[in-house]
Amino acid sequence: GVRGIHIMAIEWEEKVAEIAKAAGLLPRPQVS
Repeated sequence: GVRGIHIMAIEWEEKVAEIAKAAGLLPRPQVS
């Protein structure tokens, strides 16, 4: 399975959170 991802927004770092939210990656799930 996938253990992680890396989002790169070259010279546009402030967009990373928006990209993650749009991709359904935020909020992060609770790890048990």
